[in-house]
Amino acid sequence: MHQPASLRWKYIAIPAVIILFLSVYPQLNVWMAKGSNWNGAYVVSNYDEVAYSSYVNSLISGRPRKNDPFIGKDNIQGETLYSIQAVPAFSIAYAAKIFGLSASSAFVILNFLIAILSTLAIFFLFRVITGDDLVSGVGVLAVLCLGTAVAFQGELQHLILGNYLCDFFPFLRRYQPGFGFPIFFVFCLLVWKTYLCGDARRGLILAAVSGIVFVVLVYSYFYLWTAALAWLAVLALIWLLARGEDRKNLIIRTAIIGLFVLLAVIPYFILLSNRVMNMDDVQLLDLTHAPNLFELPEILGVVVAAIAFYFARKGKLKLNAPSALMALSFALTPLILFNQQIITGRSLQPVHYAIFFANYTVIFAAVLLAWNIARSVEAGGLSVKGRRVFAYVGLVAIIWGFVESSATTRRNAGYEGLRDDAMPVLKYLHDVEPAAPDGNGEYPTVLSTNLMVADFIPTVTSYRSFWNPHTNSAGGVTSAQNLELFQQYLYFSGFDDKELGRALDDNLFEAMVVLFGSRRALPELGTGSNRITVSEKQAAVAKYRQYESTFDRSHAYAPKIGYLIVAVNAEPDYTNIDRWYSRDEGKVFGLFKLYHVQPR
Repeated sequence: MHQPASLRWKYIAIPAVIILFLSVYPQLNVWMAKGSNWNGAYVVSNYDEVAYSSYVNSLISGRPRKNDPFIGKDNIQGETLYSIQAVPAFSIAYAAKIFGLSASSAFVILNFLIAILSTLAIFFLFRVITGDDLVSGVGVLAVLCLGTAVAFQGELQHLILGNYLCDFFPFLRRYQPGFGFPIFFVFCLLVWKTYLCGDARRGLILAAVSGIVFVVLVYSYFYLWTAALAWLAVLALIWLLARGEDRKNLIIRTAIIGLFVLLAVIPYFILLSNRVMNMDDVQLLDLTHAPNLFELPEILGVVVAAIAFYFARKGKLKLNAPSALMALSFALTPLILFNQQIITGRSLQPVHYAIFFANYTVIFAAVLLAWNIARSVEAGGLSVKGRRVFAYVGLVAIIWGFVESSATTRRNAGYEGLRDDAMPVLKYLHDVEPAAPDGNGEYPTVLSTNLMVADFIPTVTSYRSFWNPHTNSAGGVTSAQNLELFQQYLYFSGFDDKELGRALDDNLFEAMVVLFGSRRALPELGTGSNRITVSEKQAAVAKYRQYESTFDRSHAYAPKIGYLIVAVNAEPDYTNIDRWYSRDEGKVFGLFKLYHVQPR
């Protein structure tokens, strides 16, 4: 193993500052625009982050692990992905309690921490393998800044196709995969040290520590621990084939890690067997044995592996070198992840591997292989020319990283400002009129006619949001119940069938997913979905028209609305809600107005 020289701190400090700046740039933009008028809202960099912050807020408020903040119930029957993957949520919630932070404030701080910790984890993994500070610093920049593009998301897809599934830097999504992302690379570093440790006793200790870290991953994020397990299997197999002299130590140490894997995974699957009624539908579980060979990170991984074998045949790369095996393991793992369903018959939104794992590890593999080849070609070390090439790669990564960061900031600035403008009314509900469960253990309900505000209610308060885009994300309601709530929401918000028709014509995701399911509304998430036709949209509008005409008391008070939040400059048609509820004079909080309502 290459012994690294003394660390030159500038090679970690510079990438750390750059990654931190790019990561928090959208939040900085809000702070600069708002100044002292900032109300405390965190910048939402991914659609599902408000769901995670809602769950964290529920834990900060003292609610139990198996609660559903989206439907306002504690101690729900069955496990959810929130309750099973609870290590990040509880860690964040307990820290927030200690320091007196809100969920929103905790998520602001998480943005800083994830950027810094991810930089450190990747840098030191590169450095322990290469011993080269420059290569390690460039590797950090390449992995974190180019990951979105390698997944063919963000600005690259937007420039080519005009759309995207996610933008910005996916590794930053709080708290999944953000919390576990640096932990995955720490796991890789520990396994590397475990396999190369010459001291038998220390090797066993390192194996045990690796296993403990894996346990944390299991209860942090499904896609990270399954990816870590696949990577470990690939590395162990190719290490066994290429380095027979290490066979005994390899088997013993891998077996120790495997013991921790079993100790973690068995309880995990026991919990999963008690999952809520419609988790499989919500999470888009596909029963299929069809191969998936055309994901971009997968293709690039095969290309990296092919290059490695080519240079090995030319005698310019030793494939049995530990660093080469590490590069191969990262390059080949995506092939396993995207095709494990050939054996298991189960595929769960594999696009998540492309966005949150394979894209990053393939870049890691490419940088590591480039270092291996350059070092071999240049007889043991990088020449000045070689180091200059690496530096240029780092510069390109920085430029593209700024493209990603600035584009998402510019595109979403208006939404982030509006979310922050809603904080005063939500803080009022939290501080002045805090929610408490009734005799049935259910929390009072707030209806916001603005969907973004509706989605943010559970992050700031303990109130139930009447309906929002994440209402069924914990699996606590069936698809039919979610549809009923959505139709009630439209009715009370003053939206008629014509407005629903226009929303469907514009393919508004929030409406499409309720009416036709996630699989058809967003085909990238699953397989086997049929295109939504015009006639189907028209039929959905006709059903809502009929729903409006037959609306009665059985719909009006289940759930019962306690408060109504509307935009001052875009007040809704109150006809429907006034038919069933009486409003007070209301209180104005900047751009929003809060009504207390009571059943008639």
